[in-house]
Amino acid sequence: MTQSIITAGDASAGFVQTGGNDGTLVLQTGAAGSKVNAISIDAAGKVSITGQTVSASTTNTVTNKVAIVINGTTYYLLASTSGT
Repeated sequence: MTQSIITAGDASAGFVQTGGNDGTLVLQTGAAGSKVNAISIDAAGKVSITGQTVSASTTNTVTNKVAIVINGTTYYLLASTSGT
């Protein structure tokens, strides 16, 4: 079973679409030779966003967050708190 993959173009290759047969879809991005999976969608429609950087906190505040941009507006998912 293989995933369907859509890969963003770069300086050495254009847009690439690879067919699969397991009902899943992966969107890849990145420079030539170092593509990464950016978004994965499983056969049930669950979306995974990979490679997101979570900010760090060293105080007892909620500052660890993941930024999500929807229609040009940035929203933050609070990832954790720090008690140190």
